[in-house]
Amino acid sequence: MSYTPNQLEEAISGAKVKSIERKQRKFIETVEMSIGLRDIDLKNPANRINLETLVPNDLGGKSSVAIFAEGDLAVKSKEAGLTTLSRQEIERLAKEPKNAKKLANEFSFFLAEPQLMPIVAKFLGKTLGPRGKMPKPISARIEIDKFVERYERTVKLRLKSTPVINTKIGKANQANKDLADNASSILQTLTTKLPKGAAQIKSVSFKTTMGPSEKIKGK
Repeated sequence: MSYTPNQLEEAISGAKVKSIERKQRKFIETVEMSIGLRDIDLKNPANRINLETLVPNDLGGKSSVAIFAEGDLAVKSKEAGLTTLSRQEIERLAKEPKNAKKLANEFSFFLAEPQLMPIVAKFLGKTLGPRGKMPKPISARIEIDKFVERYERTVKLRLKSTPVINTKIGKANQANKDLADNASSILQTLTTKLPKGAAQIKSVSFKTTMGPSEKIKGK
């Protein structure tokens, strides 16, 4: 099923209105998209999806990124205000399961120096792996600010045990058109990953953090 930009924008607007009508919030809510799929066998690992995609507009705030690093990269990371974990901290977290889980839930993305990748896998793989948050390797030579800025426009798409993908598309104080553009970009990316393309998209709905969902119909 395919959707027009107007349909996406109208549904996003409807979700915002429903949230406001229900209750005024003291914080800026996240706008979330739920994509239901059909005719997909998730018992076959090949049909599962775990990817990151860049959207055209930012997601309304700083992305939560943590870096496993030492030396120069650790210095750069700390100067950029990022949570930075050394080899010793990785090994310590392995002995503190509750804190390891807290770390995994707190951050959306993890990056690591190549030499620390095996250490992370050994000590934190059981915590980060099931959440789809194993770190990506990062070079000490990169401009870390620019690299992290990309993650402010990056969302994760995960499809594992149920035929539904849930992801954020931005904040409720962003323009409906910008949010709709992000939603459209995500749908386009997902369509290229599905064997039968848009025909496997069963439904799309939007909601704010605390609000009810607004479902749209295909054209």
